[in-house]
Amino acid sequence: MFEKISSRHNEKIKFIDKLKKSASRKRLGIFLVEGFREISRAHSRQFITELLFCEEYFTNHKTFPSFIQTLIDDQIPLTQVTPEVYQKISLRENGDGLIALARSRSVSLNECVPPENGLFIATENVEKPSNFGAIVRTAESAGANGVIVLNHSTEIFNPNAIRNSQGTVFFADIYDATTEEFLNFTQQYQLSIYVTSPQAEKLYFEKDFKKGAAILVGSEDKGVSDFWFQQNHTIRIPQIGKSDSLNVSIATAVVLYECVRQRSM
Repeated sequence: MFEKISSRHNEKIKFIDKLKKSASRKRLGIFLVEGFREISRAHSRQFITELLFCEEYFTNHKTFPSFIQTLIDDQIPLTQVTPEVYQKISLRENGDGLIALARSRSVSLNECVPPENGLFIATENVEKPSNFGAIVRTAESAGANGVIVLNHSTEIFNPNAIRNSQGTVFFADIYDATTEEFLNFTQQYQLSIYVTSPQAEKLYFEKDFKKGAAILVGSEDKGVSDFWFQQNHTIRIPQIGKSDSLNVSIATAVVLYECVRQRSM
């Protein structure tokens, strides 16, 4: 039998509601995942610790009962909630009735052994989780060997990052690293660092990305820190219109798929 919760003031519901705040997620090491696709991908990598579900939202989702049975078979605790309770804890306007609790984990860059001529995306101070999620989704789709988050500057499992990545944050290779660890890593595996900047002289397609590469992107407001302009390749995307910059996730996709193009020739 499932535990059933019908009160919005239940202690578990209060606890889940707190997880909507970044500070609580970081302090507790627990975060929320909403939506069938995202939860199923998280479960496939053993992130999920508990599932809450609302059957009233299952009308058009014939696969949900079998998925719930899979979680039961895998001994994941389940809790049934009423529509009123679900609406309180839901992160979305049009949720599908599934919300899960998951435990955070981080992977050190020291654990990564890339193939010859590896390809990585590194992010520094990418402020919007939705942009980070889109970057991860693109990197995974393009076959990059990993996404490296510098100096804990982005919350990897922020709900907006999870949603915009469509759950790829759970099976993409994402690494935490300090600046020093990243530099040591690129030197050890002979990866050239390409720093994206609107002020760069060289256009991105003028560079040779066939060998090992790490594409470094920064915040839309300030870009990457000045440190990275020393002794590294700098590249820019041509801006023909009046805009002086692109969304960071779009810029990442443009450069990354140039790498794919060159490597597939």
